[in-house]
Amino acid sequence: MPRGINENDVWTACDALLLAGARPTIERVRQKIGSGSPNTVSLHLDSWFKGLGGRIKDPAAFSAPPELPDPIQQAAKHFWEVALAETRRDFDLRLEKGLTAAVMSVESERQNAEQASVKAIEAANRVSQLEDQLADRGGRLDQSLQELSAEQARIDEVRLALAMAHERLDRQDERSLSEQTELHRQLVAAVDRADAADRRVAMELERERTSRAKAERHAEALQKSADALRDKNATAQEQTRRQLDSTRESEANLRTQHAILAAELTLEKNRTGDLLAIAETSSADVSTVRAQVASLQASFDRLAALVKTGSGGATHAQEHVVKQTPRRAAKAKVSRAAPKSTVPRFDR
Repeated sequence: MPRGINENDVWTACDALLLAGARPTIERVRQKIGSGSPNTVSLHLDSWFKGLGGRIKDPAAFSAPPELPDPIQQAAKHFWEVALAETRRDFDLRLEKGLTAAVMSVESERQNAEQASVKAIEAANRVSQLEDQLADRGGRLDQSLQELSAEQARIDEVRLALAMAHERLDRQDERSLSEQTELHRQLVAAVDRADAADRRVAMELERERTSRAKAERHAEALQKSADALRDKNATAQEQTRRQLDSTRESEANLRTQHAILAAELTLEKNRTGDLLAIAETSSADVSTVRAQVASLQASFDRLAALVKTGSGGATHAQEHVVKQTPRRAAKAKVSRAAPKSTVPRFDR
């Protein structure tokens, strides 16, 4: 742990630095001693500089021991002169800085004084302006007082005129009171007549309102009946349209079947003709051909019966649709007549 330094340590280090030709500073003294805080070194360094002048006056203070050679004494003297010059230079520098700061402070105080003087002059001018304004306002106040007196005189005259007018109004009020009494009597009579007329009008309005309510209820009932009938007709028309579409689809299917049956019938007739021709040319196979002809004739009869049955079924369906929709009877007749003209008929 480093030990604390004292004044003797700092002075010894400063003397050694000075004899070595170096200017004593805080850092150099700390390096020379090897320890010490800057604040402590600075305090002892200042005291060393303060006592340096008195020590310079004593030649023996920095004289070398008698046994030292003359060159060493000359060197010590030279180092001492250098240190003395450095000290004076540092003192002059500090003195110059202090003087500069003092001059700047004096200049600042002078500027503050000038500003204060300008503000004082402005304040005086402001006081003078306020005095002028006060005098002007005093004159206007006197004029206002004179005008107020004149206005008061006019108010007195107006009050007198008002008193006379009140007297005239009182007399006129008396006459108006009697006239108002008569008018009130007439108004009461008119109100009574108006109330009677209002009662008669109210009775007429009540009867009219009752009749209108009955008419509106009757109209609503008729409207509901019409809406129900309209909905019923729409439903019936929709059902009829669907049945008619179904009938038309069935009719188309029957037409297709009729065409197929007609083609098969034609084919069977052709085969029958071929068989008859073969029967005429071949007597050996007459019995066989006759059996085949009989079979073909039976098939032909069945086909003819199917054709007749299909035409009758389509006609019956159309008649059923016409019975359900009287309004479309004409259109149903046209639709019923069309298939008869398109379905071919064949004879055995």
